[in-house]
Amino acid sequence: MKKKEKSDKPRILLVDDDKDMCESLSDVLTLESDYDVSFTINPLEALEIVKKTDFAMAIIDYKMPEMNGLELLKRIKELRPNMIVFILTAFLSTNLIEHSKKEGAELVLSKFIWPTEILKHIQEAIPSKQ
Repeated sequence: MKKKEKSDKPRILLVDDDKDMCESLSDVLTLESDYDVSFTINPLEALEIVKKTDFAMAIIDYKMPEMNGLELLKRIKELRPNMIVFILTAFLSTNLIEHSKKEGAELVLSKFIWPTEILKHIQEAIPSKQ
């Protein structure tokens, strides 16, 4: 896990098996906002991190080895029912959106969205939940 310095800023956990995606989104969120961003490329490690650290939000990829985003979403919600979870996917479909919402995802977004648009959605979601 790549972790920034500890702070009082809202914490966001990024989970995506594409390290470049994690680094890019982490850079945008850190430079353009006031969030403490950490990431991991391993969904199993993400669960261990969520057990130990209180995050305002997790942004998780749908398609990953070892565990898909829906399963990770379910397991995160078991550990932290109030955590905001967004799912990012290159495979956006109505079916995925419906299943994700049913399991507690706040939002399902295409990976092809601009990072600044993701930031806008984050800024709308976090203040309403804290």
